[in-house]
Amino acid sequence: GKAGPPGLQRSCSMPPNMFEQGPRRDRMRVCIRQNRGSRHDRRFTSSHSEDPITRGEEEEGEEEGTSTLERTYPMHRRRHGIRRRGYSMETGSRSVRPPSPLLGPGNIRPPAESDEEDRESEDDGKQVFLESVKHKLLDDGHLTLLSVAEKMPAGLHEAILDDSLPPGCYGNLATRVGELERGHLASGDADSSPGAVHWFEVSGEWDFYKFQGEEEDEGARDVPALPSRETNQNDEYMEGIERLQQEILFRYGLDVDDLGGFPSSLTPPHPPPRPSHTLGEDGDAEEETKPSFEIIPWVKKTSVTLDFERRQLEEFMDRNVAWSEAVLTVILATLVCVIAALLLRIDFYQDFWLFWFCFVVATAHFSLIKSVQDDPASPSPGQNHITALSRAVYFIMVGVLALVLTAFLDRGRFSPLFVYGYNINSESVLMFVRNGFLIFILFFPILFILGWLPQSDTFVIYLLEQIDMHIFGGTASTGLVCSFYAVFRSVLAAALLWPLGYAAFSTLEMEVLPTECFSPNFDPSSRGQCLGQCMVNDRVALSFFLGALFAVSFALSRSTSNHQYIRDLFYRGCRKLKSCMEKEAAAKSEQDLTDPLEKIYCDTLYRRLTSDFFSGVFIFVFVTGLNFTTVFCLSEIPAYVIYGITCVLGMVNHYLLPHIRKEMPWLCCSEPIIKAGEWDSFEVSETPSVSVLERLLQMSLFLEKYIFYPLSFLYGFNLSLLRYKTIFGDFGAALVLTVTGMKLIRSSFTELSRQHIIFIFTLLFFNFDYAHLSEGLPLDYFILAILFYKIYDLYLKLYFIYIYIAPWQTSWSSPGHIIVQPLLVPHSPVIFFMALIGSIMGAPINPLMASTFFLLSYVRPVKYWEKNYNTKRSDSSNTRLDSQLEGNLRNPNPDRLDSLFYEHLTWALQRSLCGDLLLGRWGRVTAGDFFILTSDRLNALVHIIEIGNGFVTFQLRGLEFRGTYCHQREVEAITESIVDDEGCCCYDPGHLPGMLSCNKALGSRWLAWEVVSTCYTLHGYSISENQAHLVFNSYDYKKGYITYYSECIIYKLIRSEKLHLLMNNEQIQEALEPLARPSYVDVDAVFDEARNCDYSHSTGGGILREKFADVFLPFIRVCVEQQEGLEVETDTGSFLVTLCFAFSLLGRRMFFQHAQTGASRRGGDNFMNGLYRMFLGDARPNSPNDEWVFADVDSIQEIIIPAARIALKVHQDNFTFSEDYETPVGIYEAIRDVEENHVVTHENDRAWRNAVVMNKPSLLALRYQRTEESYIYPYKLIRLSSKFIKFKVIKINRECVRALWTSQQHELIFLRNHDSERGSIQNHKQTLRNMINSSMDLPIGYPIYVSPLQTSFADRHETYNSTLLGKITNPREIAKAMDVIKGWCETCAKHYQGSRSQPRPKGSPARRPGGEG
Repeated sequence: GKAGPPGLQRSCSMPPNMFEQGPRRDRMRVCIRQNRGSRHDRRFTSSHSEDPITRGEEEEGEEEGTSTLERTYPMHRRRHGIRRRGYSMETGSRSVRPPSPLLGPGNIRPPAESDEEDRESEDDGKQVFLESVKHKLLDDGHLTLLSVAEKMPAGLHEAILDDSLPPGCYGNLATRVGELERGHLASGDADSSPGAVHWFEVSGEWDFYKFQGEEEDEGARDVPALPSRETNQNDEYMEGIERLQQEILFRYGLDVDDLGGFPSSLTPPHPPPRPSHTLGEDGDAEEETKPSFEIIPWVKKTSVTLDFERRQLEEFMDRNVAWSEAVLTVILATLVCVIAALLLRIDFYQDFWLFWFCFVVATAHFSLIKSVQDDPASPSPGQNHITALSRAVYFIMVGVLALVLTAFLDRGRFSPLFVYGYNINSESVLMFVRNGFLIFILFFPILFILGWLPQSDTFVIYLLEQIDMHIFGGTASTGLVCSFYAVFRSVLAAALLWPLGYAAFSTLEMEVLPTECFSPNFDPSSRGQCLGQCMVNDRVALSFFLGALFAVSFALSRSTSNHQYIRDLFYRGCRKLKSCMEKEAAAKSEQDLTDPLEKIYCDTLYRRLTSDFFSGVFIFVFVTGLNFTTVFCLSEIPAYVIYGITCVLGMVNHYLLPHIRKEMPWLCCSEPIIKAGEWDSFEVSETPSVSVLERLLQMSLFLEKYIFYPLSFLYGFNLSLLRYKTIFGDFGAALVLTVTGMKLIRSSFTELSRQHIIFIFTLLFFNFDYAHLSEGLPLDYFILAILFYKIYDLYLKLYFIYIYIAPWQTSWSSPGHIIVQPLLVPHSPVIFFMALIGSIMGAPINPLMASTFFLLSYVRPVKYWEKNYNTKRSDSSNTRLDSQLEGNLRNPNPDRLDSLFYEHLTWALQRSLCGDLLLGRWGRVTAGDFFILTSDRLNALVHIIEIGNGFVTFQLRGLEFRGTYCHQREVEAITESIVDDEGCCCYDPGHLPGMLSCNKALGSRWLAWEVVSTCYTLHGYSISENQAHLVFNSYDYKKGYITYYSECIIYKLIRSEKLHLLMNNEQIQEALEPLARPSYVDVDAVFDEARNCDYSHSTGGGILREKFADVFLPFIRVCVEQQEGLEVETDTGSFLVTLCFAFSLLGRRMFFQHAQTGASRRGGDNFMNGLYRMFLGDARPNSPNDEWVFADVDSIQEIIIPAARIALKVHQDNFTFSEDYETPVGIYEAIRDVEENHVVTHENDRAWRNAVVMNKPSLLALRYQRTEESYIYPYKLIRLSSKFIKFKVIKINRECVRALWTSQQHELIFLRNHDSERGSIQNHKQTLRNMINSSMDLPIGYPIYVSPLQTSFADRHETYNSTLLGKITNPREIAKAMDVIKGWCETCAKHYQGSRSQPRPKGSPARRPGGEG
């Protein structure tokens, strides 16, 4: 071969068969070690046959108390997250060129100078670690990733070594090797240089995003990636492989004989990336053949050669990820051309604007070829294929609307339609709207640059949601498919009701109303003459229509927009038809506890659908019969009486009662005027009961919702019939009354908290201020409801802006913020204008990089985030055994373990949230509101997404247990005492009893949040952490645990169902025959006297059989006596004692073997290491004396492992209840109590999660967590106690949350500001900025748990359903009542059939034909 570099010639003679499995790694490491130089040889030279590098790491770990890996990657808490010292959070390591000539670029180095040797020694540990990663990839067959291994972060390196990386992640990274090769590892969080690669981890899956658009790093030497083994072979791929092999040999001066030959079975899963050049016969590089393709397949004359290489082509064109995307791109490009041609035919654009329109069309086309990444409207970092299509989609959509309006204008027939005095069906109106669309197209480039138009799927969700909310009376939608489903069901309901409405208006006798009814000078006192006559004969069809309208609106208000529940219920109903599948599912549910929420949802939905059907029938019959009378059209006086009662009830229920129950009523009082029963209690011991005030509120809400609002709407419908018939005709009147009626009735059933304000303003505005503009209550209410929602959004936006820009409470995060603050004054009109536009469009405004300069963002739905979370927890049931045993030893992430508590909190809210909202415990709640629940450790943000009649959909985001400094400052702000403040300006005059001080009252009004309740109670767990070494810090404590461990083994063995099988097993009897001798001694070196109570020195030192019987025989007899139906011999020489002795030796031997293995590398006591390994379930018998257990291996997991866990709980309780552990009977009762009433297991076990789901009273776990605080003693005892926890409920201005989320998204994705100490995440007590920003979706925020969308039903709230009204409206009680009625009917039918079947007595008259007899 060719002569290689000097470093390689002097020391490395490659052994043959380099690519063989087994000793290949050792030989390669020895060669690499030799290439390192003399310093490296001195560090790792060893005469033993073990792996030299691994042994070197272990030796250093023993000297310094930690491993080389841990010293190389020490962990410490960053101010906003976790990062490795000297490394970026995303990258974790710097690019280090390893010395191996086969495993990476830039490997062969010349002889090092002295300074280079010093630098090499400093990075030695990182190089060794990187080499281990590459060797691991080489062993596993992932050769494609070898060239980019040094561009991976340290966390990914650890996951590769632990085999904890999901298999699909390797394939995903292998397909993106080209991106990594053209980039470089980011030097830090703020590195936004071209090609910088930032890594992040989501639920174990590693991914990266890269700043693109620039040339690759010139200093990076590119080595072609070796292909993978797992594909079919073909000649073309093999030729490419040979070229790659030759190039590797040429670059590094190697010969194929030195390498032992390349493996012949290597074939790539896809064509490998072609190198920029290949080798000719003379060894010189020659240019690669340009790619070509045929325009017409199989016609060579149509062949076109591209003058681009692959990498150059990707700089000019986006790569399509699928054929469907390519086809869609072609279709959109064609539609853009067609619509642009049709728009040019309108002849609207002239001169310069014609050129500008062509420029807009060109941008729509070019974005399909090469899109702007990252787009200002992109919700996620990296390549977003949806935003690439958005410009074309918007152009097509707006262009189609303009063409449709043009078609209407060309028709030229316009019938006047006056609404509120304006003709809305005129040529000038349509021309104005059409021209507006055409002008709007010209603003596309500016709008996309500013990011005011979202990606197409987000806009579709927003548009459909707004239609369902403002047209049909819905509240919100939870996704793209759900929004289509919500609008479809509303349109379907309106389509079914419209023929009934048309029939109703057709039967009404037409009366000519006086012209004064439509005059601008209309006198409200003469309104009676505009009502018309009330005819009973005309009300039959109308009554049926209104009854159906109320019944359908009630059904829509009771159903959620999430179609998945109906789909799951349908699937479950289909499965019930097959009894075999049902039995199989039942058998499976007995073996493995599954998530109970699916079954609960299906059962609840089935009951709700059943009860809603009967309730709808009752509403239809009642409303039809009530409207058949003439009481609703005779006079307006009863209508205004009903209107007044409705307004008073609304003010009391939704304004007065929430304020007097609030923590600071009207921000003047220091405590609630009417307190809850748990307000002044330190701890709550039982479920909060329904107070008298809550019962009154429940009754008042029932009257308002089901009595007075329906009566008010019935009066409004009947009083407006003739007016609508006169203005709109039969078709139009039926459509108007159907749509407006659906919105009015659905809104009163679903979102009742704001209807009283809309109702009062409607009555005042259209009865006194502008009575001549009134178009009847339905249409007036419909229009004012839309205006109210927009005005209320404007109020919330301005309220947040005023709080955020207040100079006396602004946190000066940087000099730039100080400079921007004075510029706010001329910017104020622009702020108001943007807030106005944002309120109309539903778009949030965001402070630019946390400054007082605000920008308008794109529209977003109520749910805000496009991503749907379907959180699946990884535990022992869905992970590999080696990953469980080894992965848990590598400092498991505590946030992942703590997320279970937020999951339990989500389930608790799912059971009780809807009922608590109906009882007014969270104050006044509307769709889109944000709340923070805070207790001692838990801090969760709850997002109310959808509110319906008897249900609420929400999402919970759990924050870190141990937050950053800014996080803790904001938690202190919401938990600080308000009574201690006695200031007024600069003085301390005090305050009146029960009132706030002047300063506190004024300061509370300058907060974007308020405390709603301080005593909201939920069932949860109190979490306590104790250092585990404290209960094992002496040999007496360790001996006590081993004694309890042996007793627990005996207890589990005797109570085992396999006891008779084990005692009658001939193989086990033969193997344990030597242990039956009283003089038998187990002299294993792992046993010692300090930790074993049955250790004896009389026979050379070991566990003596006779002494074991003396110590544990009383306990064995107690266990046998307590076990019913067990009759076995319990004397000293019985086989039961021998079997207990054998299991005790087995359990203790595995325990002490783990204690002596690897303890020095993990730090702490070796005894704790053995306990932790046994606690995890790592029980592997290694001694020849324990081979008898292989006759029944399952007994290890059924007896030994549970005994090790139970013994820990018994040993811990011994410190508290020492008197109960003095007798064998007391120990037996203690062990049985732990087994029956407590759950002791590790936190990754499925049983741990199921115990939390089932609300077990007590749980105990042993956790390994190494931090700066617990570096020496990393083992902790985690104890959970079931109890009722009091939470503080803080309501946040929803526009504040949306604005801060938008600001972070814009700053990190578009502006690419990755400064870990940026001003936008500093604490700001007035807006809780840090807590809000940390709750964002990954990778922008860092919540430890984000729940799927959960729907809480009022039917599951126990205390709410315990009241009289709760029972009346509860579907369970309705189902029971229907079952009783059904039973009565069946009994009556049987009795009737029995009476007809009895023989007729003699002499009785014969039954007459057709009569009753």
